[in-house]
Amino acid sequence: MYPKILKYISAAIFSLLLPSVFHAQEKTDKPTIEDLTQKKAPLFGGVSLSAALVVVIMKSLHSDYSKMEVAAHLNFKEKYFPVFELGYGESDYEGSETGNTYHTGAPYFRIGMDYNFTKKWYTGNRLYLGVRYAFTSFKYDISSQGFSDPVWNAPVPFAYNNLAANSHWGEVVFGIETKIWGIFHLGWNVRYKLRISQSEKEQGVPWYVPGFGKYGSSCLGGTFNIIFDI
Repeated sequence: MYPKILKYISAAIFSLLLPSVFHAQEKTDKPTIEDLTQKKAPLFGGVSLSAALVVVIMKSLHSDYSKMEVAAHLNFKEKYFPVFELGYGESDYEGSETGNTYHTGAPYFRIGMDYNFTKKWYTGNRLYLGVRYAFTSFKYDISSQGFSDPVWNAPVPFAYNNLAANSHWGEVVFGIETKIWGIFHLGWNVRYKLRISQSEKEQGVPWYVPGFGKYGSSCLGGTFNIIFDI
C-alpha cells in the first residue's frame, strides 16, 4: 500500500513541477534587450523585395502620369543595402489651355546604395539615406491643334509620333521602413532627382520622362512600398 501512495505522491509532485521547469526554460531561451544590443548583425542578412503602390494612388487621383515599380535590396550587416529598381512609367496628357497632347510609356531602372542609420537593427525598423543612378530610353508622341497658314488661311496640323529620347539622372533618397509582422514591412521614401543629361528633339521636348517625372532639370518624388525580407 505504501509504495502505491509514494508513487501517487511522486507523480503529483512531478506534474506540479513540470510547468515550472518549462517556464524557466522559456525564460532562459528568450533573449533579453542586453543580449540583443550586444549581438552583432550578420555579414549577409538576406534579400528584400518591394513593390511601390504609387500607381494605385495616382490612378485613383486621375493623374496625368503614373508608374509601377519593384526593387530588390541586398542586406550587408544591416547597414549597407545595394539596390536595383525596375519600373514602368506612362503618361497621357492633354493641356487644358493649349490642347496639346502627349503620350509615352517605357521602362526605366535605377541602381544605388542605401545606408541604415538605425542602431537598434534587431527591431527590423530602418531609417536610411541613399543615392541612385537612373536611366530610361523611350519614345513619345506629341500633337497640337496646329496653326493657321497665313497664305491659305487654313489650319495646319502638328503631330509627331515615335520621337526617340533617353534620359540619365541621379537621385538622393531618404526613407523609413517599419516592421509590421514577421518578414512583412511597410515603408515610404522621398527623392530629390537631378537630371544629368537628356536627349531632345527639335519637334518638341517630352512633357513626361518615365521614372523621372515632368520634364525639367530637377524634381521631387516619392514612393510608398510594401517590403518582404527573404
